Amino acid sequence: MFTNFDIKNIRYDSDTIERLGKYNKYKDLYDGNFNRAFNSTVLKIRKRYPLDNTTAQSLININLFWALTDFFKGFLTNQGITVNVDDSKQKIWDEIAKKNNFISVLKEVYIDNSRFGNGIFKVALEENEVKIFSVSPECWIPVFNQGNLNNILGHILVYPLEIIENGVKKEFKKIEKHYKGYVENEIWTCTNNTLNRQLDENELEQFNTVPYEDFSHLWNDFLVFPVKNTTESDSYFGESDYKRCKSIVEEIMLTISQNSKIINRHANPKLSGSEQNLEFDPVTNTRKFPDKDFIKIGTDGIKPEYLTADLQAEAIQKHVDTLLNFFYILTKTPPQAYGLNIAGNMSGESLRKIFIAALSKVDDIKQVSFTSAIQNVVNCAMAFNSTPVKSVNVAWGEPIPADYSELVATENSRVAAGTQSKLTTIVTLDKVSEEDALKELARINNENALSEQTKDFPEKEKEKEKENKNKNETIN
Repeated sequence: MFTNFDIKNIRYDSDTIERLGKYNKYKDLYDGNFNRAFNSTVLKIRKRYPLDNTTAQSLININLFWALTDFFKGFLTNQGITVNVDDSKQKIWDEIAKKNNFISVLKEVYIDNSRFGNGIFKVALEENEVKIFSVSPECWIPVFNQGNLNNILGHILVYPLEIIENGVKKEFKKIEKHYKGYVENEIWTCTNNTLNRQLDENELEQFNTVPYEDFSHLWNDFLVFPVKNTTESDSYFGESDYKRCKSIVEEIMLTISQNSKIINRHANPKLSGSEQNLEFDPVTNTRKFPDKDFIKIGTDGIKPEYLTADLQAEAIQKHVDTLLNFFYILTKTPPQAYGLNIAGNMSGESLRKIFIAALSKVDDIKQVSFTSAIQNVVNCAMAFNSTPVKSVNVAWGEPIPADYSELVATENSRVAAGTQSKLTTIVTLDKVSEEDALKELARINNENALSEQTKDFPEKEKEKEKENKNKNETIN
């Protein structure tokens, strides 16, 4: 781990090298570069099944990794997120969030958090405007105080830069050293990711970079806000969602690819039979397969037949289903997360039971670091805008929206049982103030009263007719 800001130590820091190496593998899995992610497996398949002997793929790309991340990204963010600050400054934050497309930044950070185990928010002040964006953790190196995982000295961000001079491409690395209240900027010449020489202050001008940025009068803390997947006490970095399901997905792809090759090989089956089934060609003095749909049975009485494979479809299906069940267990997702096994209109309560593990994971993601990171990002952004706030509240949308019909039935049953007033029911269902609910309740009562009068009207008419009839009889 890094315990100082000397960036040249990166070549000796085995922990950082190992972490960044894992990031490359996880990136390949997310992007579907399975020939590289499962390189040794693909080589073994191609050795056994050369491409010139079969038209089937060596490894069918089933990107369950992307599907997993995409599901939880939507599950976490698609119902929206509301960030509330001091009432007098709410419009200011809303404008900053709109300009920076904050929900999009949040989704980017979550994708990194899922595939790498870590995601990074960063806040900056550029030309007096607040900027909020995501930074890939591939660029990020935290610096620990004396190796203490709970004591961060700062953060280092390493960006690749390229310029072309006289047709020659030159590589550089921009280094941002983030301390509390200020940032030091460096640019180094680079060859094959190896740092060579640090540019002096005069040379920094061509990159529009200043060597030192002091913002302590606005925000005396870091500008980098990491979020991480669930982690253990002996590790600062979160774990990728792909770590525990990688071998399962590989086995699923291998099983389906293997059976694809068998089916492909037997899609044009070979015919077996006796030599008498072949037609004799007097020109070449050889027997050949007749170019006819009908084949005669030879004099030996042996019927020709096609050779086909016994695929044992039920056994294959059972094996694939077992592997998928392990995938669902390890990733905390049900089949319904991917649009499978959806029968009829399921109630909201049914969906919650089906998605109970996924809901638990989403709550865990929020509690571990996302909510606190967002609060720190908002505090920093508002401080940079010279409009600091005292409170920041983050309200996440419900991953599974409430089932309105179930809610109505519950509220009505409580009114009927006498445990809740009609007024409270209107406030709950219509999400209105008590004043508006009172007006609505008054309209309902008036309509009910009018309805009762209308319902009694025919009976009163009959009584009047009867009275008039009796009067006429008495007169007569």
